[in-house]
Amino acid sequence: MRDKTIKINILGIVQGVGFRPFLYNLAREFNLTGFIQNNGNLGVKLILQGNHDKINDFLKNLELRKPEFSYIEKIIKNELKEEITYKQLIIKKSQKKSGTGLSLPPDISICNQCLKEIQNKNLEKYYNYPFIACSSCGPRFSTVKELPYDRVRSTMYEFPYCDSCNKEYNDFHNRRFHAQTFACNRCGPNYTLYDTNNEIIKKKKIEEILQEVVKRLRSGQIGAIKGIGGVHLIALANDDNIVLKLRQRKKNRKNKPFALMIPDINTIKNDFFISKKERELIESFRKPIVLLQKKKRDFNQKISRWIAPGLCNVGFMLPYTGIHHLIFKFLGNLPIIYTSGNQTNIPMGINNNDIFDQLHELADFFLLHNRDICQRIDDSVLRIHDNKIKLIRRARGYVPEFITIPFESDIPGAIATGPELELTGAILRYNRIYPTQYIGNVNNLETFAFLENSLIHMQKLLQISENDIKFIVSDAHPSFITTRYAERLSNKFEIPMYKIQHHYAHILSLMIENNIDINEKIIGISTDGTGYGNDGNIWGGEIFECSYKHFKRLAHLEYQPMIGGERCIKFPARMAASIILKNYTIDETKNIFEKLNLINKLQYKEKELNTMISQYESLHNSNLNNNIPLTSSTGRIFDIVSCLLDVCSLKTYRGEPAMRLECVASNGNPENVKLSIDYERKNKTIIINTSRLICDIIDLIIKNTNKKKDIAAKFQKCLANIFVEIAIDKANELDIHKIGLSGGVAYNYDFNYTIKKKIIDSGLKYIEHNLIPPGDGGISIGQLIGGLFNYMKDI
Repeated sequence: MRDKTIKINILGIVQGVGFRPFLYNLAREFNLTGFIQNNGNLGVKLILQGNHDKINDFLKNLELRKPEFSYIEKIIKNELKEEITYKQLIIKKSQKKSGTGLSLPPDISICNQCLKEIQNKNLEKYYNYPFIACSSCGPRFSTVKELPYDRVRSTMYEFPYCDSCNKEYNDFHNRRFHAQTFACNRCGPNYTLYDTNNEIIKKKKIEEILQEVVKRLRSGQIGAIKGIGGVHLIALANDDNIVLKLRQRKKNRKNKPFALMIPDINTIKNDFFISKKERELIESFRKPIVLLQKKKRDFNQKISRWIAPGLCNVGFMLPYTGIHHLIFKFLGNLPIIYTSGNQTNIPMGINNNDIFDQLHELADFFLLHNRDICQRIDDSVLRIHDNKIKLIRRARGYVPEFITIPFESDIPGAIATGPELELTGAILRYNRIYPTQYIGNVNNLETFAFLENSLIHMQKLLQISENDIKFIVSDAHPSFITTRYAERLSNKFEIPMYKIQHHYAHILSLMIENNIDINEKIIGISTDGTGYGNDGNIWGGEIFECSYKHFKRLAHLEYQPMIGGERCIKFPARMAASIILKNYTIDETKNIFEKLNLINKLQYKEKELNTMISQYESLHNSNLNNNIPLTSSTGRIFDIVSCLLDVCSLKTYRGEPAMRLECVASNGNPENVKLSIDYERKNKTIIINTSRLICDIIDLIIKNTNKKKDIAAKFQKCLANIFVEIAIDKANELDIHKIGLSGGVAYNYDFNYTIKKKIIDSGLKYIEHNLIPPGDGGISIGQLIGGLFNYMKDI
């Protein structure tokens, strides 16, 4: 019987995880001949020839035995009437073809087999070699310049294989068969140790370099280490003086927590709660930073109290590259600070000259390698809420993975530029959305350039032409750099641009993550710090009726004045003064400020309060809305309560007052406090009365009969309850069966849990984030959905 010939196209696969070598060895196992060819984003093409039953066995095992990190979207097979007889099986040279997907995986942490080899003295080429990798692990996204995924199109191209590595590359029995980013100590990149003057301290022998690094760390020095996607500042985490020195050098890093790297989970298991889900994630191939809750108020001797001042959790990650494991090999079982190596609000450097320029006043030594970094990428950060992942920063280990939208789309390309703070950009490719890596705060040219380059790179990987791009989307805020960037792109490509309201974008991202049907509606609770509203005010405490096509504002927190605008965010006492002035006489306001010692929480003390009073009085008789910003922000209410309870009176990083309040509240009992909140209807919209809530909390503090931790706990529960009660009432009234929560306040565990439990108990379905950040890192995804439906309406 003549052998059968079949053409197989495997679509939507993830390359760079040993997929082609897997196909090659699987085909050989069943004595099949022909060829295997990487077709870029179009997937992998196979022409296989052999026995009919053997080909069927190959196809069955293809799905069952595919590599751990691989993904197969679709397999298309066609029998060919082939006249050619294939005598052997080969891997053909890759072709650059465009498909609907992106076949590149994220950067993958070092695998166990490579870890064994790096510790094996008998394997001279890999022993203590920091850049060890194989077909299943190592850099991917951060090193690849374009697709198809081959060494020639990566930053490893500068390091040709030595004879030994070339032999491994071509040996189909070897796990480095056709691995693209591996090397050894003979042919690969290497580290050099420099001082602050860019003078070499140690070179070549990695053991000597590491001994010197550890010596300097133990003496209290701060180091800069270049890794996969950028540079980190590292220091011992157990010494208050070292931690404070790093904070002082970072200048604007007074209280913001540092992430810690530990050699293994056992290092902290006695001091931090670690759930099964948290352990699973922290040990996964992604190796993110996972926030873990302290068991006791005080840290052990291995961790300084200045690592995360005022917080109940600390971010930990495990080593994910060879250099990390080697540092701990020489250092021992001590946690180390492992924080992004950058000046505040400036993206970290990725080439050695920029690293020296940025960090020469921050670091005492520099451990840098000579491999280029194609894409800057930070460590991912997350926390767990009852087995649900709350991504805070979606970056290394996750990007460039896509989000699938739950309906068909024939749009070949669209771009979203994100909001302003802690953002990502995103690109739509048919029914998939590809968020960029975490960018940061786009309020300077350096970070804007990072956003622009990241979007261009993602577009290049996806092989989207300018003609493919059909629309641009931005935030609704007219003054954001990202909005102006979207306008420029719209003009450049001569395509429509859509502005999507910030909190609606939050809910849209929640809807697609939870596969909401194209014609379905939900009730969306969107709570955060700041977002430009449709009426020109600052929103942030919203309840919407939402579909993919539109939203209706059903309820929101009462508008409160922000005397001094953004200064109210940095100094919560100003926000407190704004609400107090609105609800009390001038004399009562001064009396409250004296009793609660709020005067000392203003930057310029009594002079500042008098200025605020004067400003408020002079403007109060005119149109307040035109002269003093108004906000319905949930974040500002958290800030005020944090300040009133003397928890946090100065915001040194985003979310600090609310995060510190959450820590205090976690030890409190809400049942010990009598506190309630009501609402009123105004023009068919429900207004939640936060003035009365704040006034009642002030009374509780002045009476001094309740513990502050109990008031904090009651406040969180009270505010969550009013949101969820209104949401449930509206869902029942409108015959809507799903309610969801999004926005930055969704990171607060007790707030989220209270809302979740009441919705489930009511018989309705609660939807929440697990794949997309609830904060502003998820906004660009929602923007694309809003833009897509606007575009479909217009064409």
